[in-house]
Amino acid sequence: MWSACCKKRLLSDKRYGFHLQRLTHDAGRASKGVHIILYNAAAVRGFSVCEIFAISSKHPVGANARLQEFFSHGLHHPHGWGLAWRDQYGWQVYKESLASVDSNYLRYVLEEPLRTNQLVGHIRYATRGVVSIDNCHPFVGFDETGTQWVIAHNGTIFNTALIQGYEAIEAGETDSEQVVLFLLDLLNAAAMRNGGSLDFAERFVILSQAVASLSVSNKLNLVLNDGVHTYVHTNTVRDTLFVEQRLATTFFCTVPLDDGGEWKPVPHCRLIAYKDGHMERIAAAHCNSFDDEAYLQHMELLSFVQ
Repeated sequence: MWSACCKKRLLSDKRYGFHLQRLTHDAGRASKGVHIILYNAAAVRGFSVCEIFAISSKHPVGANARLQEFFSHGLHHPHGWGLAWRDQYGWQVYKESLASVDSNYLRYVLEEPLRTNQLVGHIRYATRGVVSIDNCHPFVGFDETGTQWVIAHNGTIFNTALIQGYEAIEAGETDSEQVVLFLLDLLNAAAMRNGGSLDFAERFVILSQAVASLSVSNKLNLVLNDGVHTYVHTNTVRDTLFVEQRLATTFFCTVPLDDGGEWKPVPHCRLIAYKDGHMERIAAAHCNSFDDEAYLQHMELLSFVQ
């Protein structure tokens, strides 16, 4: 039975889906539904399933060089790319269901100097869902307070108890989008209880509790941005999300970039919020870590069965 909050999301899902389509370009839409990506552990052993790159900065910084290196990793993550950054007009969002290394569209996007203080990028290795723009990150949606969220996920949800039902209303076919809808519903429910508004402290508590619960038996590397704060979370046993601090700018990446900086692992199993390139708040650690090796063994078993 749908909760009242979930019913509200179902009614507003057209807005969510339309926003994605309006802001994106899809060179591969004609192939949507043609083939399903099955688990392929051999192909991803030694690589993360997807990769994320993000920036939080007090002032706009040049991003082209780092983005070119990040998107060069698309050779091993060939099922789509996405890029969102803020400028004076708001979020600019670009996606394509094509390997970033093969994308003329991405080359066109990066031809001009890109300077921003907030950015989220993603390259996809599909483990669930078809190769289509609807399944490319980052996902963009609004909560009931009018806050626009940009969210990217690296991982797989094996324990789907908390996201049951969202497969019926998502635009694509990924567990990642179901996580996004679940988080938006939690924020919406809290806002409705609070007279239609949420401040940063309230959002942080909601999200920190949510990622702790979602981390049970799941790989949950997340980057979320509400237009002001960048929230990051990783729960893997090995280091799969890194941070580099340079004065009033902080960079995040699944795999450290070769930019001459000092990359450090993001602390595990706790939500961390950054504003203007500096850490603003860090949650207490939860105990729901995820073992990547066990994950790969599980993928191998699924590949064998299929």
